[in-house]
Amino acid sequence: MKMMMCKIDPFDDKSISTNMMLKNLSSSRVIFVMVILTITLLVLPLILPPLPPPPLMLLCVPVLLLILLVFLAFTPSQLPNYNVPITSL
Repeated sequence: MKMMMCKIDPFDDKSISTNMMLKNLSSSRVIFVMVILTITLLVLPLILPPLPPPPLMLLCVPVLLLILLVFLAFTPSQLPNYNVPITSL
C-alpha cells in the first residue's frame, strides 16, 4: 500500500489566502466578544439592583494581600550566594 504525501507550499496563493482568512476570522471573533462584553458591562449595572456593601472584614482582604506582597517583594531571598563571575561574550 502506497502512502501519498501532501506537501503544503507556503508560497501557494491558496494557502496564504486561507491563513489570512483564518486570522481575520479569529480576530473578528475576538473583537465581537470584546464588544459584547463591553455592552454587557455598560448595560447590566443599569438593569440590576444595587448590591449592599460588603462586610468590613472582606474590605480588609485586598489591603492585607497588598501588604503581604510588598513585604515579600522587599525581603531578601534565602538562596545561597555562590559568587559566580559573570563574563560577557
